[in-house]
Amino acid sequence: EYWGLTRSQIDDSSNLVSIPRLKHYQITGWYMTPNADFGGLSPREYLSDKSPEERREVGLRALILMKVLKP
Repeated sequence: EYWGLTRSQIDDSSNLVSIPRLKHYQITGWYMTPNADFGGLSPREYLSDKSPEERREVGLRALILMKVLKP
């Protein structure tokens, strides 16, 4: 909601995925770690002023990188 999404958009089934706790921790760590793909910023820092669409793309990228989703 902080970034302008409605509660229904956040809770929509197309925006939710159940993941194991360990994967959640790995993804959280990835979001906090500086990354050359984001100009040396962490994904979280990079996304701070980005659109909901770009946030979703990076989130899907993280899920694929951590092998939660298939490409």
